Parts: sequence; structure tokens; C-alpha cells
Amino acid sequence: MGVSKINKTEVEKIQIDHGIVYVDYGETSQRLLAPTRGGGEFKATVTVRDIEFDGRNGKTAGMQVIEENAASLAVTLLGMTQENLRLAIPGAKAATDENTGAIKNPKVGVIDADKYWKNITMFAKTLDKKYKKIAIYNPMSEGELSIKTQHKAEGELGIELLAHYTLDDLDGDLWEVIDAETMEAAAAQAAAAAETEAETGENNA
Repeated sequence: MGVSKINKTEVEKIQIDHGIVYVDYGETSQRLLAPTRGGGEFKATVTVRDIEFDGRNGKTAGMQVIEENAASLAVTLLGMTQENLRLAIPGAKAATDENTGAIKNPKVGVIDADKYWKNITMFAKTLDKKYKKIAIYNPMSEGELSIKTQHKAEGELGIELLAHYTLDDLDGDLWEVIDAETMEAAAAQAAAAAETEAETGENNA
């Protein structure tokens, strides 16, 4: 049987074009990642363990455990700025020489919690001229920095940032997807949420 009618809401939510990606969206350190090539890609995965028991014939509701969550956002950048290069190296947020601006290999050892970014946020446009706002929290690259030159072509900087929990919130939010009327509205939502959180913290102090 063929499709006789398509729901208008479903059509309006068709995602189009490349995503617009920011580092630390809604923060004072907010920065647009551009120009990009190939858009951005968000992934969220859940690791589920099946509890084995006598009489089990297969996957059983109520007998599964979520063991881990993971999320990532990948983007390919064309701009070889120092700021962009730092995104590609674990711990390199703090590995920049303050005098020369040179990026160097990070020190071996535990990465301090303040060396992670606040968020990486992508806005994906839909046919209703609104956006899906996709954010991952406490992101950092755990991959390699690769810079390749090529004749009659542009260099590309591929970056994949992974979301991380924090020690004081081991079951907190790794990622979030919301509907946003505009990017400005999303910024206002983020500011209001931060203000509410700050007020809640003061009241609980």
C-alpha cells in the first residue's frame, strides 16, 4: 500500500543544508567554526548489557542495563587557525605558549577538568525555517592532529569532539537536542537556564 498522505509537520521537520557549529555556544568564549566542508555529524550511542538468566530465550524487557552513554560531534574545518588546531589535540587548550602563540604537545599526565570546552553546539536548519539545536557537553578531542597539503586543493582539518561527564555529575547530561525558533532564541534559552541554575545554587548555599 502506497503513502496516501504526508503529514505536514513531518515535511516541515526535514533537515536541510549544512550545520552551523559553535564552540562554547552561549558562553563569553563563544566562537563560530567556519568555514566548514561537508557539514557536521552528531552521534549518540548507548551501551546496553543483557542480563543472562536461566530460561532466557532472547532480549527481555526489564532485564537490560544501560552501562554507558557516549556522544560526539565531528566537523571538517578549512581554516588552519591556531584556535582550530587546538580543538584537534587532547589537552591542547592549555598547551599554547602565551608569548609566541605556538601550539605544543600537551604534558603527559592527568588532564585537568578545566581544559575541556564547555560545549560544542550545532544548529541544523529545517524546512519550517527553524533549527534543531544539538549540543554535547564538556567536549574534547581524543584523536590526532593531521595536516595534509595537496596540489590544487585545500587543506582540511577533521575534528571529532567527544562529550564527557564531570566528577561532580557522573550521571549528568552528555548531550541535548532541542527545537529552536532561531539561533538567537536558543542563546536566550541558554542564558535563562544558566541564570536559573545560578539562582538555584545561591538558594541552596
